[in-house]
Amino acid sequence: MKRPNVLFVMTDQQRFDTIAALGNEHVYTPNLDRLVARGVSFTDAYSTCPVCVPARYTVRSGREPLATGIFSNGQWRSPEDPATMESRCGPFLARTMRERGYRTFGVGKFHTSPTYQDLGYEVHQHSEELYGRGDRGRDAYASFIAREHPEYAWLEMLQGERTEMYYVPQMSPLPAELTVESWAADRACEQLAPDDGRPFFGFVSFIGPHPPCAPPQPFNRMYDPDRMPDPVRGSPEVDTADEYVNWMNYAIWADDISDSRHRTAVVRTIGASQFSASSRRTFCPEICS
Repeated sequence: MKRPNVLFVMTDQQRFDTIAALGNEHVYTPNLDRLVARGVSFTDAYSTCPVCVPARYTVRSGREPLATGIFSNGQWRSPEDPATMESRCGPFLARTMRERGYRTFGVGKFHTSPTYQDLGYEVHQHSEELYGRGDRGRDAYASFIAREHPEYAWLEMLQGERTEMYYVPQMSPLPAELTVESWAADRACEQLAPDDGRPFFGFVSFIGPHPPCAPPQPFNRMYDPDRMPDPVRGSPEVDTADEYVNWMNYAIWADDISDSRHRTAVVRTIGASQFSASSRRTFCPEICS
């Protein structure tokens, strides 16, 4: 039996209600709607730990945080545990697929700790959100900008301004074709082209629509904020019962967002979602058409 090719596409912080086919009557998402129509939507799925780094380690290891030892965006484990994640949890997904005869490649955001951890891919091209000292030279996307488009290399934050602008609606400082989403789609196209007789396992991970809310033109103005519904607000006594929630909201300037600011942020976030979907259309037309 011929083994199938596998393309694993991940977006970051994209809620189900950014997709028209899943019930959002305010948005237009034709490519994602085609995926919904031809595939399966897990409408009652839950993450065992809906935090960036631990959730991604669960995906790549197949193990829950109790096994990985990671519950937050940092490494937290018992000193008695074996030194490496794979010695605790078994081979990562890409390494397992490679051992089973697949050609493997990974493109985009991986959010590992350490940042450039070996995950088992034959081809591994990073595009992370933040750059520490010396990281821009190791990051494939930042290196691409510096090498091919040095006119934009001066930008400190290529994916949009974070700082106090984290939830302030923005426009990408880059044209659409040079954004990290387009870069990831283009690299995926390159990796889909070769055929060495092996099936491929490809992981393509888009940073968007994770904040900052900074889609490029024309996606930044596809929707009128005043036509969006107001946010659904819960009970403060319940929503902030965990003191960590208060601290996180304060840390990322999310503790005092008005309804009007929320509506504007929503339309930029949906614009970023649609831009990611349109980028996916370029390297995966057989899925979206």
